[in-house]
Amino acid sequence: MSISLFNNCLDRIISKVYNICYENYKGLTKNPKWLLMRKIARFKTGRAIMIFFLKRSTKLDFNQKNSFFSDLNVNEIVNHLKTEGLCLGINLPPDVVKEIVDFAYSTACYGNRKTDMGFFYHQKEEAQAKSGKQFIIGSYFNTTLLCPAIKKLQNDPQLLAIAAAFLDAQPIHQGNLMWWSFSGDTTFYQKSQAAQLFHYDIDDYRFLKFFFYLTDVDDRSGPHVCVRGSHNKKKWSHLWLRKRETDEDIIDYYGFESLVKISGNAGFGFVEDPFCFHKGITPTIKDRLILQIEFAITDYGMQHDLRATSLLKCI
Repeated sequence: MSISLFNNCLDRIISKVYNICYENYKGLTKNPKWLLMRKIARFKTGRAIMIFFLKRSTKLDFNQKNSFFSDLNVNEIVNHLKTEGLCLGINLPPDVVKEIVDFAYSTACYGNRKTDMGFFYHQKEEAQAKSGKQFIIGSYFNTTLLCPAIKKLQNDPQLLAIAAAFLDAQPIHQGNLMWWSFSGDTTFYQKSQAAQLFHYDIDDYRFLKFFFYLTDVDDRSGPHVCVRGSHNKKKWSHLWLRKRETDEDIIDYYGFESLVKISGNAGFGFVEDPFCFHKGITPTIKDRLILQIEFAITDYGMQHDLRATSLLKCI
């Protein structure tokens, strides 16, 4: 076995062990109900049973006239979500993109999601040199509190209508995430921690995520990839082991034609059932800025970006 192959296998083992230990520690110390959900919801039958017994709220009638997306067809989008696992073309108006991007440039992000590794985007190289660390991503915290445009988006009546129809319940906002994916070389372990290997999410028994590109995204700047139809079809090893999968593993099982690589200009948006296998490709030339807004049937308090300001420190 070559040294590079050995190191790659070692990275996979370390990544898997770390993820299992961290998930169990976080669940036991913060929310055991969330941890239980994570064990049950990986199985389609388990999700169906739990959804049946959970109390459902009456769906609300949302005033679409006040939406950024009043021209969208809710039923068509939900049908795409149920059959394919994603729907493209939920695009932000240019003025909203500008407001959020201006916020991103004027607000500190945090390297590799560490609350003591804050820096402004234009200071990234200086921050890396000072900290002695390579930053794969730069995440923002407290976006709802600090950016009015993001707060409007999470309350947008059309997005809520799509979420309500898909969830078959009153949508609960689980949280927002906004982050830079930085270009450069990365190890297997770094890709795993930055969601740049194929995986599926387990944030609730039923949930969905809206994504919006805030920079132009092409093959060189980290396009999102979704495996069409994989929310409804997984082999047993995917369910029991739930490890980060290689491109070869995914293509062998689902076929190359199932991979949907999503490129688009700043403002391009899409919605996804995160039970689909998906990943962000590591950017090679240009950094990518993306916003995620998540809705579910339950809020476990585990997905939000809220952090006490006393914990946030710049390098």
